Amino acid sequence: MDPRPIARGDADVGVLLLHGLTGTPHEVHPLADALYDAGYAVRAPLLAGHTDLDALERSTWRDWYDSAAEAFERLRDGGQRKVVVLGFSMGSLLTLRLAALRATEIAGIVAISVPLRFPWWQRRAIVAMAKLRGSRVLRHAVGILPKDGGPDIRVMREVDGSPSLEGFPYPALAEMLALQAEVADLLPHVRVPTLLVHGRYDHTAPVELSAEVSQAIGSARVEREILPRSFHGVGLDIDRERACAAVVKFVDSLLLSPPPRKSP
Repeated sequence: MDPRPIARGDADVGVLLLHGLTGTPHEVHPLADALYDAGYAVRAPLLAGHTDLDALERSTWRDWYDSAAEAFERLRDGGQRKVVVLGFSMGSLLTLRLAALRATEIAGIVAISVPLRFPWWQRRAIVAMAKLRGSRVLRHAVGILPKDGGPDIRVMREVDGSPSLEGFPYPALAEMLALQAEVADLLPHVRVPTLLVHGRYDHTAPVELSAEVSQAIGSARVEREILPRSFHGVGLDIDRERACAAVVKFVDSLLLSPPPRKSP
């Protein structure tokens, strides 16, 4: 399973794909493949701080956002290329922020498995553990939050072979809380066409959050695709073909003349 950045195609319309917290471009590679086969240029960078756990612990949500924005600028190529932005999990929060702040430059967005917020008890625990981790005296008594059972995906070969980092540093989770709060306030300013994709049995971000996002954003066009058998990582899960088809159909619909398909 290849964790490296994805860069394929040179079409006039591009799709930027953003992975989740502790993840890699592998999380979105089936979606990138489907979009490339549909005739689009696709780019999926490795976001800042995601090379290893130490780097992730030192990074902030603004670092993650800045790396996404830089990749967006490169793909946009000074306005020569239309761009759709797709984000999974934490990447969906970055996508929503990009859409709120740079609406005139984005043709549309796909927000997958949006973790709009964590339960209150998780938020309190994260803040407390991050403070302990920041203490010179106590930091070594606080490790990382392990991924018990691996990523939240139903397909076991994807769980067993996942190239994502093996846990969540508490400071990175605290940054995630700050990003969630930032994006929640910006949702009314998201006015570009939006597709929300979510697994019905998502254990990380309950499917009800998708409905909340759809009600909160300011776009006149909001579509939702609920995948009936999937957990959180829908791009790799059991409904991946349905997810890919929904994404390609939505991106096609944003253009008067979708690009010609790649030959099989």
